[in-house]
Amino acid sequence: MSSERRISKRFTVVNLELLTQGTDYKVGQVVNLSEGGMLVYSNKKFDPDSIQKFSIAFNRTINGQINFDFDARIAWIKEGSPNENKYSMGLEFAQNPEIQNTFVQQMIKVFGA
Repeated sequence: MSSERRISKRFTVVNLELLTQGTDYKVGQVVNLSEGGMLVYSNKKFDPDSIQKFSIAFNRTINGQINFDFDARIAWIKEGSPNENKYSMGLEFAQNPEIQNTFVQQMIKVFGA
């Protein structure tokens, strides 16, 4: 029996860095995306269940924008990731699902592996 709790299908992405909103601080690398959230390999530990402000900067425009600013709940975090980052964490989008879904679908098309 699977312990899978996700509602939306996940898509692997490449070349997407997660930043702290309003700064150039690189939190980590986005590994996969869904309409509900994302998996990130992070340099920084966040408190589970906290709401954080993040941004993803694009190397080209998507829907006329050069970045995607959003709030996310830290659904879970654990020490260790398969790359140089220190943590793996699951983010759950915390606002305006319609706008987020549009951006997620475009990011999957452009950055999907």
